[in-house]
Amino acid sequence: MSMPVATYQCTACELSCWDAGTWGYRYYVYGETKLRLRAAMGWCPSCMDLNAVEVLPDASGELLLQRKLQAFQAELDVIIAVTPKKRFWLFQPRKSTRQRCLEGEIESAAESLAEYQLTRTALSARQSQARCLRCGAEGCSVLPPHEVDYVGTDASPVPIAFVHPGCGGQITIACDGMRLNVSLTDKAYDLEGRQVNEIEP
Repeated sequence: MSMPVATYQCTACELSCWDAGTWGYRYYVYGETKLRLRAAMGWCPSCMDLNAVEVLPDASGELLLQRKLQAFQAELDVIIAVTPKKRFWLFQPRKSTRQRCLEGEIESAAESLAEYQLTRTALSARQSQARCLRCGAEGCSVLPPHEVDYVGTDASPVPIAFVHPGCGGQITIACDGMRLNVSLTDKAYDLEGRQVNEIEP
C-alpha cells in the first residue's frame, strides 16, 4: 500500500521526521476486548525527538465526541421536521441522500463515543503517563492541533506553534508528494501502555 507522508522539520536545526510512525492499528488489551489506542505525533524527552506518542482519553475528548454526535442528531432532527408527512405509512417519502448519510454518521459517532468511554473506564486505574510508542518512556507531549495538507504539495512548510525543546526553532509541517510503500500491522499494548505480544482472536 502506498500512502502520502508528511514531514516535520525544525527551522533552526536539521531535525526532520515523517508522520509514518502514527500509522497502523494499535490497541489496548482489555480482557477479550481490543480498545483502540490513539496515537499522534509528539515530543519524547527521552528520545529527544519527534515520535508517535499515546493520546490518553480524557473528559475533554469525550465531550468533543458527545458534541459531534449531538450536532449530527440536531441536523437530522431538522431534516425530519421539514420533510412532508403523508397519511399512510406505505406512502412515506423516500429518505434524502443527506438523511441517509446523517444516519450513518450518527451510528458511527455513537459507536466511537461508546468505545472512548469504555477506554476511559479501562484506563481509570492507570498509574503511568502517556508513553512514547518508540522507546516506551513517559512524560511525552502531543504536538498542538494542526492540519496536514496531503494535496497541496507545492505549499511551503507551515509552523505548528511548537518550539523545538533545547533548540528554540519552530517545528513546521509540509507534504512534498512523498509516498511510502508500507505493510501496516496491528500492535497490542497493556493498560499501562507497554507493548505486548500480538493477541490472536
